[in-house]
Amino acid sequence: MNKDNTVQLQPLEKERGFFKRIARAFSRLTTSQYIYLSAAFLLPFTIMLGIYACMEIHPFGNNSVLMLDLQAQYIYYYEEIRNLLTEGGSFLYSWKRTLGGEFMGIIAYYGASLYNLIFAIFPKNMTADAMMFINLMKIGSMGLTFGIYIHKTRNPGEMKTLALSCMYALCSYSVVQTLDPMWLDALVYLPLMILGLESLIKERKVLLYIISLSLIIMANYYIGYMVCIFTFIYFVYYYLTNRAELIKKYPPKQGKFFRRATSCCGVRTFTRMGLATIVVLMVCMFMLIAAVYSLSFGKNNFQNTNWVFALRFDFLEIFNKMLIGSYDTVRPEGLPMIYSGLLALIGLPMFYMAPSVKPAKKIGATLVLLVLILSFAINPADLVWHGFNLPNWLNFRYSFVFSFFVICLTADALVDAENIKIGNIAAVGGVLLALVAIVQNLKYHINPIQSEFQKADEKNLTSILLSVVFIVAYMIVMYLVTNKKLESAGSFMLAALVCVEMFAGGLINLADVTRDVGMVKYDSFVESNGQENYTSYNSAIRRIEHVVDMVTENDSSFYRMESKVYRRNGGENESMAFGFNGIAHSTSTLNANVIRLLSNFGYASQSHWTKYLGGTPLSDSLLGIKYVITKDELLDEHFYELAYYGAEGYRYVSSASSIYAMKNTKVLPIAYGVSEYAADLLNEMSTPYYPNGSEAQNDIIKAILYGTDYSGKDVYKPIYAYPALEDCTMGTFTQTCPYVDENGEKQTKNVPYKSYTSNGDDPTIKFTFTAPTNGAIFAHFPMDNFGKSCDIYVNSKFICNYSSSQIVDLGEYEKGEKLNVELRLNDVIYFAQESDYYFFYMDYEAVDEALSYLANAAITVEDYSNTSIEGTITLPEGQELILTTIPYDAGWNCYIDGEKVEGIKVMGALLAIPAGTGEHSVELRYMPKCYVVGLAVSTVGVAILIALIVLTIIKKLREKRAREAAACEAAMLAWEETVAQLEKPQEPLAQGHMEAFIETEKFELNVSSAPVSEEEKAEKAQKKAEKEKFLNKAARFFRFIKGKFTKKKK
Repeated sequence: MNKDNTVQLQPLEKERGFFKRIARAFSRLTTSQYIYLSAAFLLPFTIMLGIYACMEIHPFGNNSVLMLDLQAQYIYYYEEIRNLLTEGGSFLYSWKRTLGGEFMGIIAYYGASLYNLIFAIFPKNMTADAMMFINLMKIGSMGLTFGIYIHKTRNPGEMKTLALSCMYALCSYSVVQTLDPMWLDALVYLPLMILGLESLIKERKVLLYIISLSLIIMANYYIGYMVCIFTFIYFVYYYLTNRAELIKKYPPKQGKFFRRATSCCGVRTFTRMGLATIVVLMVCMFMLIAAVYSLSFGKNNFQNTNWVFALRFDFLEIFNKMLIGSYDTVRPEGLPMIYSGLLALIGLPMFYMAPSVKPAKKIGATLVLLVLILSFAINPADLVWHGFNLPNWLNFRYSFVFSFFVICLTADALVDAENIKIGNIAAVGGVLLALVAIVQNLKYHINPIQSEFQKADEKNLTSILLSVVFIVAYMIVMYLVTNKKLESAGSFMLAALVCVEMFAGGLINLADVTRDVGMVKYDSFVESNGQENYTSYNSAIRRIEHVVDMVTENDSSFYRMESKVYRRNGGENESMAFGFNGIAHSTSTLNANVIRLLSNFGYASQSHWTKYLGGTPLSDSLLGIKYVITKDELLDEHFYELAYYGAEGYRYVSSASSIYAMKNTKVLPIAYGVSEYAADLLNEMSTPYYPNGSEAQNDIIKAILYGTDYSGKDVYKPIYAYPALEDCTMGTFTQTCPYVDENGEKQTKNVPYKSYTSNGDDPTIKFTFTAPTNGAIFAHFPMDNFGKSCDIYVNSKFICNYSSSQIVDLGEYEKGEKLNVELRLNDVIYFAQESDYYFFYMDYEAVDEALSYLANAAITVEDYSNTSIEGTITLPEGQELILTTIPYDAGWNCYIDGEKVEGIKVMGALLAIPAGTGEHSVELRYMPKCYVVGLAVSTVGVAILIALIVLTIIKKLREKRAREAAACEAAMLAWEETVAQLEKPQEPLAQGHMEAFIETEKFELNVSSAPVSEEEKAEKAQKKAEKEKFLNKAARFFRFIKGKFTKKKK
């Protein structure tokens, strides 16, 4: 019975033991010296949440955190990442970007943050909320990591540490750059990396440095590169300012010159840092190689960099940019965002007044500040920081390191604040107020809306007034902080004042950037005319989602789909939100060859983006676009049939519009047989500025069917019409246009242009002609718009605003019907003269003949994934080359009948595979060789990192055991002395020696003395309590040792 009861009680005892361990762990956590640092996370988190509430960002209103490229590009990448995390799939390649392309480049730049895992937790319709929560988490994490760094290295006190953490987490860079969230991870890990660097230098520990710098580089290699530059600067600064201490701690070895030189403290420290950095690069190698591989497709040649030596701004601007409310713009005219609280502006001169700060450190800090300021000011130095490329908007992307360094100097000043004379602090305040007055009179600032320099306006005066108020308030608080008796209250007031200021500064910054670039609504809203507005992210998706879902749920084959229902000011990347394969895309990690090819086809495609504008039934068929989503529009019935439809999705106002999914009945699959001579015949397609889209498509059809029985007819026929000018004049000029050819070489091409310039009230270019046949008529005005546009009207009916050189469908007309086409100019416009006609129509008979030849040699796709295509194909005579509409990428491994075949590039952009006539099995698998190399190197790097972690743990365990062994040895010696006393018979009092000793000590604590003051009584009582506590612990310890000894003896 007892045995059964014991068995039943064992689980209960284990459970109690488990809860006891939990309780002990919680007790240790709540009594830890670091517990207050949780507030370093919660304070910035809460303040930023309050800022979002004031800006009426959802759930506090109908605004969202989506702005600029975040709303146009990044949020869709995060949708794709969420889909891959929740539904599975490969991150290596995506069919949802511009015909298809590598995806790791997008991950490496935009999506590698660990915080992006949060998207998988939120449902699809709350992606914008997830983005806001991630921003809040990053802001809070910045405060936490900076708090840890300050606590470990300076420890100015709890309230001061919290104040400094809020300053760092809510500096202008972190608040404004929430519109570029992939850059914020560097601010999270930077304090830990610097802590690791200091530990590497002073204690020869490398683990924290390796882990934190690896996280920075993997989160975003671009900002990681900038952090590496600052790391080297900080290494030199920190080593030189601590060199004397390090030499004493690690003296060089004696011996011959080489031995002494290699054992020199500086050499060994630099070598250790270099080796640790090599491990970091090895850990990050896969991501870095993926980024480099992605850049090789065109980003490297995206722009021309100007290396002219020039100053970017007046140096007084640096002072102004440290004031509250000093936001100017994120446009190309913008200055560094270095506001991090006015306490930093006050703390900087106080740093130089602090007696405890060594002169060497002051000199070193001055040099670092000078390097950073000159980097801002001098153009070539700024370009080096930006990876030798001029940034497109959002200048000085490394300015957060300036804020970090200045706040660190402020922390040094606060540590020694009580030793700084209050008169000196008052003098600092007076000088700052004088400088503010000077700025108020002389300051010119950038108007973010008009992008021009203007004298100080109401906004600038508000900034000046707030700066004066907070500087005076800080002077009062600093008086309390420097007073020993009031230091505690002063520190609390300092933290509270910083929180108030950073809330005000953050709110002003976010409001200003919203006025500058706009903020997207969270959901649709009703306009004053009673119509529902669909410009928001969520409403644009809801608008057509149900029809898209019908297509994807009922057709599981491989195909491309596009939409004519675009969200205004964004939407090129919507295919990633909907999950279909499209051609529209916008990204900095662009494929220049594909963009150029689509532009030659007649699609709206230039710079770094492509839109589904300019598609014709033929071009859509050639590129495999099987479905087109339209609104109230049934497409050319010769090619399209209605597949699915539904009412336009709405939230507030019932919509009378319908959304259609039109199916292309003549669409070709992803690969089909073409002439083996096509590659040679289409060389010119790799150059930009092709005459026009109709001529390009005519040439493509003739080339890919060369050598077959195809009649060779043009699929598009020209319509000649000559312009009549009203209130405008025409001129001509030649533009030398640079481009990069398919081999990556820079080339130029002289392109003749016609310019049409307004000289009256109603500048118009008119064309008049009659329809030569029944059917659709198209227009294409090849142009480099230079930022200009015009409005196209046909028979007084508005067709579109023309600004991106795409083919325009003017509508269907009866033979003989008269067309009056008007181009109403807004200013000036430029048309390329390569073609001698602008209008054309489709020869349906020729198109049907061409597509039937290609369809007879088309692949049957049997299986596909993100990184593979498998199928069979039968190639007739004259069509021995398999042309795919997959962008050429050396990462595609091609197999014909199980044998590996080298793919070739056609039209400068597409992948083709030589095969020969007959039936073949085709297999394509995506895995670039460089990825394999990168993965192998990263694996070795991670193995080294794990080995370092294990060695560090073993070392700590050994040190702990050594300490415990030393303590036990000391305890045993003490016990042996006690036992020796106990074993002496002549000393009857020896029995209970330790207990007697302890009781004696306790008695002595109770001995009264002469009358003392209340303060002395309190002090003695505290000492008495501490001594009693110590003696009780000692008694328990010796009883424990005695019990062990007695057991052994028995």
